[in-house]
Amino acid sequence: MEKNNYVFRIFTDIISILIAYCVTSILSHRNEFIYDREIILFLILTWYFSSRWINIYDDFRTLKFIDEFLLLVQLILLQAFVVIICFFVTDNHFHARKFVLEYSVWLLTILVVKKYLSKKLYQSLRTKGKNVRNLLIIGSNDLGMSFFDFIKSNSQFGYKVVGFIDSTKNDRLNGLYKGQIDEIEKIICDNRADEIIIALPNFNKRQIDYIISIGEKKAIRTRIIPEYFKFNSNKFKMEMFGNFPMITVRDEPLNQSHSRFIKRIVDILISLLLCVFIFSWLFPIVALLIKLDSKGNIFYTQERWGQNNKHFKFFKFRTMKVDSQLVVEGKFQQTTENDPRITKIGAFLRKTSMDELPQFFNVIMGDMSIVGPRPHAVPHNMESQVRINNYSIRHWVKPGITGWAQANGLRGETKDFNLMRKRVEFDIWYIENWTFWLDIRIFTMTVYNFVKGDMMAY
Repeated sequence: MEKNNYVFRIFTDIISILIAYCVTSILSHRNEFIYDREIILFLILTWYFSSRWINIYDDFRTLKFIDEFLLLVQLILLQAFVVIICFFVTDNHFHARKFVLEYSVWLLTILVVKKYLSKKLYQSLRTKGKNVRNLLIIGSNDLGMSFFDFIKSNSQFGYKVVGFIDSTKNDRLNGLYKGQIDEIEKIICDNRADEIIIALPNFNKRQIDYIISIGEKKAIRTRIIPEYFKFNSNKFKMEMFGNFPMITVRDEPLNQSHSRFIKRIVDILISLLLCVFIFSWLFPIVALLIKLDSKGNIFYTQERWGQNNKHFKFFKFRTMKVDSQLVVEGKFQQTTENDPRITKIGAFLRKTSMDELPQFFNVIMGDMSIVGPRPHAVPHNMESQVRINNYSIRHWVKPGITGWAQANGLRGETKDFNLMRKRVEFDIWYIENWTFWLDIRIFTMTVYNFVKGDMMAY
């Protein structure tokens, strides 16, 4: 069934490419499109290999629509690049730029509609008990039950737990206990299991080898869920070190040099463009308003902690009166709503987040990135390190002007320290799940919040 779904999905995507190319050719009066067999073949081959490379077909059951959409955008951009190269090689300049743009738009539209309708169709079938795969879970411990609860509350993924196998019966199973491991072959046949999920609390090589051998005998795929929650991370990396298999407990994509290079190039390009076309006229206006509103410097600098706890000078437009006290009786004073220390123009700058714009200088200097965990004041860091165990993980990457926590509304004053813990959770999730497209998503969300206004910005 899964193999058929894969073939159907890639076949319909290829048909979508053909339709998009033909529609674009007809609308642009490119009459010779029927002779573009080589270009169309190249587009299809590019789609096939690139789609497999980014695994767009691997997680159809559990992949969210927005995540699949972002993967589609990457593939569409590659398709547009291929058309440009083909037209350049064949010296074909007939409305080339217009053709590339229209082809990309048509292909994206067709694929988005097709995939959205496909997901809705499959979800409808699965809620009716069709196109469902039966899971047999080995182990009814906390890990096995957590996985069971996840499957039960996400029926749209198309999985159904038909039973549990364990050495002892768990009262929470409500009739789903099927027996012990040595009975697995009979249990598989009786319950028509399609997949086996091993969620045993202790690694027992003999048991696991036996389970896998029975699964292979019955042509059933076996998956293992290791208890990595003990390490407080759901992102890990399995790799070989010589002949030794090793698990990296927390694997962050930005630990790869090519990922850091991409992020740095984008940071520099965006920062320079903003400096040349916007900040060159905006900053003098803001500086004049600050000077007219109150005496003191235009910029406010403060020491913050950056990547690997490296200290750096952090730039902001000054929004407080020059005689404002930031530390009282050894305790750092966060900004509060209607804070009397804030100037009139400072209130506007904070409300619009324009006070953060000078940090693009920090980005150019290499101390910060456009997207990343927000850098906190040193006293705030010291306090948080003591109260939150994994707080320092935030410093594995460069701090950012905006971040995943801020884009999701976790910004401003933190009277409740649980909110600070929540921010740290968001920051760590970002570090472990970084992609170029996640940065684009956060940047877009930040711009949207800037336009509509943020009630936590004060």
